[in-house]
This record gives sequence, C-alpha cells and structure tokens, in this order.
Amino acid sequence: MFKIGQRDRHGRQKRIEYTGRYLRASRTGLVSLRAQTRVAGVNATANTRRGVRLSTRVAKNTQVAMQNGRFVLRGRYGSDAARFNVSKSGVTVSTRTPSGTLNWIKPGRSSFKLAGVQMRGHKAVWLQLAYLLVMAVVGVVQLLLQGLVALVSGLYRAAVGAVAGVRLWRGRVAQERLLAALDPAEARALAKAQLGARLDDRLSARAQASRTEPLGALGYALVCLGRGEVRGAADRHGLGPGAETEGGPEIRGLLRAIPPAGTPFRDAMPTPDDPDFPLVALGLALHAADALDGQLTGDAREQTLLLLDDACLAGGPKTVLQEAMLDAIAARWEARLVLAGE
Repeated sequence: MFKIGQRDRHGRQKRIEYTGRYLRASRTGLVSLRAQTRVAGVNATANTRRGVRLSTRVAKNTQVAMQNGRFVLRGRYGSDAARFNVSKSGVTVSTRTPSGTLNWIKPGRSSFKLAGVQMRGHKAVWLQLAYLLVMAVVGVVQLLLQGLVALVSGLYRAAVGAVAGVRLWRGRVAQERLLAALDPAEARALAKAQLGARLDDRLSARAQASRTEPLGALGYALVCLGRGEVRGAADRHGLGPGAETEGGPEIRGLLRAIPPAGTPFRDAMPTPDDPDFPLVALGLALHAADALDGQLTGDAREQTLLLLDDACLAGGPKTVLQEAMLDAIAARWEARLVLAGE
C-alpha cells in the first residue's frame, strides 16, 4: 500500500507514500485529493493542495506548464554524471547518485533518499557529500586492493616463470652432461659384458626374422629403462597385455610386447642408482636398433622412431635419458625427424 519493498528503476526503495487514483498521502506532502485527465495533448491535473496545472511536452525532455496561472519551464538533458536542468530561473548542473541528486549550482534543490524516506534542501546536500566521500574512500580502497592483487599475481607469475626457467636450464645442463657421458661404443661393450648371452639369444638372426623381439627389447630399453624402472614397470604403468593405453593400435601393440621382451634382461640389469645404468640401457637400445635395422627400409626408420617417441610419452613427459637414447638411435639409423612447430 505504501510501496514498501518496491524498487525504482535505479534499484532503490521507492519513496514511502500512498498514491491512489484520487488520493495521495506522504510525509512531506501530507494528504491531498487529485484528479488527472488529458485533452488535446495537454495534461490537466487538479490537486487540493497545489491547485490546477496544465502541462505538455514541447520537445524531448522539455516540458512547459501553467501552475495556477504561473508559467513553468522544465528541461533535463545529459547523463546522470552531469545533467543540465533548465528552468525560468536559469540553468543548473546536477549529478545523480544511487542515493539521490546533488545540484552543484543550487544546492538547495538537492535530494537524498534513504530507505524510502526522501529529504531535500541543505540537509540533503550534507548527506550527499558524506555519501560521495564514503564512496570515494571505498573506491580508493578497491583500487588499492586491485593493484595489490595485480602486483602479487604478477610477482607470482614472474616467480613461476623464473622457477620454470631454472628447471629448464638445469634439465639442459643435465642432458648435456648425460650426452657427454654416453659414448655409444662404450655403451655397446658394457651392455654386451653385462647382459652376455641374453643379447645373442634375443637379438640373434633367428630372432630378427620377426620384428617382435628386437622391437620389444628396444621399447623396453626406452619406455622402462629410460625412466629408471627395471622391474614391474609394465604392471605399474598399465603396459601389460590388454591394458587400455593412449595411442593407436601400433603403440598399444608395442606396449603389450614390452613385458615379455624385457623379462630376460631384468635380472642382469644394474640398479638405477648404479653409475653404469645409463650406459647399459643405451647399449641395449643400440643392440636392439642394430637387430631391427636390417628389417627397416625407406621411411620405416622415421615411422618407427615416431612410434617409440609416442610410446615414451604414454607414461608422461620424456626423461633426459629417453631423449638421449632417441637421439642416439636416430643417429645410428641416420634418420632425421622434424617435429611440427620446430
């Protein structure tokens, strides 16, 4: 009845008053009767407290009226930040805020509304100035907080980038050191001495009749030993028969062939913390690559390298040892790979 809970177009509580068809009651206007009609484009309003008024619009946002025989001109132009108000007495500039209106030229025409109670005059001016001061302080605090968040976020991203850069640099240094220590001839000899007859049995001429044995041994050296895992690697990473792994059927077939191909070499392999472990792993890979090389012609070497690279990625990002072993095999096969984007 008194508009309590109703919101205006700015989302504020409407002024608390009763407005009926013929009766109006408010805190400042008290109680009055009124009637309104429209004749030939002219609005006619009769009010028991304010008399008779005739009004019409002559242009956009411009209205003229006769109030008890007195001429009235009213026009409002511009945005809420700077609105120009035109009347017979001149032009004023006002600013609309969420709490009302502040008139900069004639402060007495300002208004302030709080919880549906509207005030005008100089009291409204002081309330508006206090409101604007509070909003300015809140805005400055928000700006400072946003700047602080942006600064902390920037420092965090810079720190993450610096840590990533250090890790990348350390990885490159470790890879260069490992590559310098991995001599292919020494690796072949050490693998032959360490694995002995197992190399001859699994990579002999009879075994080379099928690609399964040498390809499986090469996959075992790259996928498992390249990650420093000698025993149980296939079970832990889901590389056993029937395992659901990423990649096409060729990769799945290679991963399923790794456990049986690697079984004969596990007992003879040094432990991952042994200084000779990388050399023995590389030697096994090179021996398997030699056994497989006679069966590969044309682009088959590059395709096999890509297959092995994808198999390495099936268990996560490649290690430094895996990168070094792939480079050594590519050099042995005289294969050239150009990855997309490089």
